[in-house]
Amino acid sequence: MNNLIIYQKVYDCALYLFPIVERFPKHEKFVLCTHIKSCLIGIARLIVKANKSKNKKSVLYDIDICIEELKFLVRFAHDRKYLSHKSYEYVSKLISEIGRLLGGWIKSEG
Repeated sequence: MNNLIIYQKVYDCALYLFPIVERFPKHEKFVLCTHIKSCLIGIARLIVKANKSKNKKSVLYDIDICIEELKFLVRFAHDRKYLSHKSYEYVSKLISEIGRLLGGWIKSEG
């Protein structure tokens, strides 16, 4: 899986974001933090599934839905001031890059 660039980008995003969300206020630990972490792990899991699947397209669209969900959660965390503007910009760039790579993968599947 390490040879897939999209998988590595999701890994990089998780590596960057996990320590940040762990510093969110206690009342957000079980909802927002857990949801952001689950979303990233879910995207990684779906990338593995798509890579091993013969019918990749439906799984790739599931990844797209998860990416949109992650964008929402990160934006919400930023708007609630749990995520600094600098971190928000960096994570947003990573998520956009993941989305761009996914778009290319979907196109290549025809």
